[in-house]
Amino acid sequence: MDLPRVQEALREEGVDGWLLLSFGRGNPLALEVLSLGHLHLTRRFAYLLPKEGEPLLLCHAIEESLFPPLPGRRRTYHSWQGFLEGLSQALRGLRRIALEYVPGGQIPYLSRVDGGTLDLLRGMGLELVSSWPLLLLFQTWGEEKLQRHRRAARGLVAAKEEALAFLKAHPRATEREVQAVLVSSLRASSLVFDHPPMVAFGPNAANPHHEPGEKRLEEGEVVLLDLWAKEPGGVYADLTWMAGLGPLEAAHRAFQAVAKARDEALRFVAERYREGRFPLGFEVDRVARGVLEAEGYGAYVRHRTGHNLGEEVHGSGPHLDDLETHDFRPLVPGLAFTVEPGVYLPGFGVRTEVDVYLHREGPEVTTPLQREITPL
Repeated sequence: MDLPRVQEALREEGVDGWLLLSFGRGNPLALEVLSLGHLHLTRRFAYLLPKEGEPLLLCHAIEESLFPPLPGRRRTYHSWQGFLEGLSQALRGLRRIALEYVPGGQIPYLSRVDGGTLDLLRGMGLELVSSWPLLLLFQTWGEEKLQRHRRAARGLVAAKEEALAFLKAHPRATEREVQAVLVSSLRASSLVFDHPPMVAFGPNAANPHHEPGEKRLEEGEVVLLDLWAKEPGGVYADLTWMAGLGPLEAAHRAFQAVAKARDEALRFVAERYREGRFPLGFEVDRVARGVLEAEGYGAYVRHRTGHNLGEEVHGSGPHLDDLETHDFRPLVPGLAFTVEPGVYLPGFGVRTEVDVYLHREGPEVTTPLQREITPL
């Protein structure tokens, strides 16, 4: 942890301290910031990062040996009274505290501290604010992570090409058979994933979270391939690609609409960077959905325009979302995210998905831009 950088950010935000608090694994953001995700923790702990001075770890005595060296002092407790006493002493003299919470639960990815704990801290006379500006320090990538992402992206493209070649050679293959080709190719590239890729034929493509089955491709049906992977210990890449067999006039029209929405979202982000300001997540979602609504597909939008990328495929950073949540966080340099507008009509669905990394000068699209449905 770059403690001076964190404390500088605390002072800039006008916050007295950042309280990273979790019961076991209940606050994955705290575990991520402190690199504790590999530990089997079952008790409460609190790690206070003050704007000045030494941090303090408060943990249960039987779990102290599990914690790696962290900057600052340690204090242990045995009883619930000891925990409350230790927490009260650590926070004495502080007024404004950041933690993983958003008023009204507006962004569920960030609202990780339970309501009872919020009551407890407010009862100590503390003003509570969201830690999202501080979390951005840990959600941005450096050059090493960017290169690992690019290698993962190349593996996705190779897997997609293998799956399309397999479908052209075996047009009566099942969804699961195509999924197996994708899995084999990703593993051959030494990539890992939290869940096997999605393959959906025809009406199944109208379900954004379809589970591949024994359906075979029929004439006049689309193919939706959605795959995501990373190097072990790396960060994710994510890609959706559309193909189809036979006449697909309605699907082609819908795909042109989602491609236009994608391109407008990318243009908007690039334009804001040229103007010298960072776009907000909800703004980009509004731009993309505005295109789909103008094209007559507004009723068929089922999900946000894009999500953050990190060590998890759906990272905890800013999302392109004003549909499922109102994500007001800025898209700052070093962040990566997907742009994946889709529409899901009776009988078929279409989606296009690319990955974006934000340099200081603007966005880089790190995966191919599909312009039309690939014919089989």
